[in-house]
Amino acid sequence: MTCFLLRSKKSTAQTLLALIASGLLTLSATAQSQNSGLQLPRPTTVVPDTIPQRTHLGQVEVGGLVSTTKETPYWLHTNQFGIFPKTAPTGLLIASIRSDYRYQNNNNRFKPDWGYGLEVVGQTGVAANRVILSEAFLKLRIGFIELSGGRRKEVIGLAQSRLSSGSFIWSGNALPMPKVELSIPEYLPLGFMRSWLALKGSFAHGWFGNGTYVQGSYLHQKALYFRVGKPHFRVRLYGVFTHQAQWAGYAPFLERDPTSSFQGQLANSFEAYMNVVVPLKTDALKNLSKFTTYDQNRVGDHRGSAEAALEIRLNHGSILAYQQHFYDLGRKLYNLRNIEDGLYGLQYTSTRPHPLLAEALVELFNSGNQGVLQFGKSLGGEWENYFINGQYPDGWSYQGRTLGTPFISQTDDVNPSLPSIPVSSYTLDNQLISGKFGINNNRIWALHAGAAGNISRQWGYVTKVTYSKNYGLFSTPFPPNTNQLSCLLSITRTISKRTVSTLIASIGYDKGTLLKQPQQLGGYLAFRKTLPITHN
Repeated sequence: MTCFLLRSKKSTAQTLLALIASGLLTLSATAQSQNSGLQLPRPTTVVPDTIPQRTHLGQVEVGGLVSTTKETPYWLHTNQFGIFPKTAPTGLLIASIRSDYRYQNNNNRFKPDWGYGLEVVGQTGVAANRVILSEAFLKLRIGFIELSGGRRKEVIGLAQSRLSSGSFIWSGNALPMPKVELSIPEYLPLGFMRSWLALKGSFAHGWFGNGTYVQGSYLHQKALYFRVGKPHFRVRLYGVFTHQAQWAGYAPFLERDPTSSFQGQLANSFEAYMNVVVPLKTDALKNLSKFTTYDQNRVGDHRGSAEAALEIRLNHGSILAYQQHFYDLGRKLYNLRNIEDGLYGLQYTSTRPHPLLAEALVELFNSGNQGVLQFGKSLGGEWENYFINGQYPDGWSYQGRTLGTPFISQTDDVNPSLPSIPVSSYTLDNQLISGKFGINNNRIWALHAGAAGNISRQWGYVTKVTYSKNYGLFSTPFPPNTNQLSCLLSITRTISKRTVSTLIASIGYDKGTLLKQPQQLGGYLAFRKTLPITHN
């Protein structure tokens, strides 16, 4: 009896007849962590592919934050998806469980699959005791298309490293926002381009919820990534274009302003949504029964990034050079008046096992020109005013944290003596609404560096150092020499490989005139245990 092992689909009638004559049909499916097929004697029907085991990864972390002041040092709470509080001392309990797709390779890409993630954080301290649902999502993949919904941790753009100061448009600094998203999550090679060009992207709708000044506004989000070069090429190019918008909602502070709202209601029709998706100036926006004069250029508050990167693969690692170009006013994309502004990064990543230097990164960030200054000359005109909008005074923020780069700082996080834009208006029933714009610093020059690696097989480290010059806003500039130094050193010790138990010790240090405290030192000590659970 002859046994045939099929590793690919055979389409000719001769092959099928030969298989039937042999009396045995064996199908082989390559799955994650499985190399052999399922062999059955003399089947009379086609045998389903082998189903890989599903792994659920549970994790529990118990830790505590302390500080020489009541404020948590900058890099101990920044770019942590809103999990770590801004005040100390605080105790934390972080519990999570997640499961990724069963099928991870192209052979099974057209099989329906699903995954999920759930993370709950408990905080107890001098400021407040609270429980945060920091992540809760489901995802479904059919072919190369993914549909997901809920809160999900993600960074948008090419600055994906854990050492980065943060991607300009969506950095992982704030708590994940609830949204539904349709995406191509992995690069999809285009056959007609002989796989030289690959694309991925996303299209999402989210909910801001209730902010300080606006209730019930929405998020529109889309991104398109492309890669030039086949996966095995040593040199590849990358590009990204992102577009984000906050729109709709009810703004009580605008109830008496007919130029910006309909008695507080911001445009929320389907026609308004279509203009958010394709933000073009059209004659339809001139209909003042549907749109206000504030909406004449486009509906909502828009911003995004245009990014490029060059990757060079080495024998034992890779080098990535990247640049993120910002825009708040779409015309700056084509007139390049703010060409000096951007995030410029150079990253090295090692592929050696347990290297002393696993990753190193240096970044230069500049957002100070905003289209009115260029190479030392004044161009005049309207500045970009990154992350600030008159209809949404909270700015590009979610629950008190900047959604994009954390260098663009929150008014509540900096020295209270620094100037900010006031908010003061009355509702239709004569209720006074007063406060400050959520962001008061979007003109920054910063130099940032980071490194991570392994001291031994059990000991690891991560370090970050940032020096920034902060100029406030064009409308409310900061005093000269508003500079800041922030540092982080984190050490990990694996104490059990079987159950993946880890001790974490981190130290953060700040010194300067930007933050609330001129100098502070803080630390975080934690124990983390990870437990994989596998079943069919």
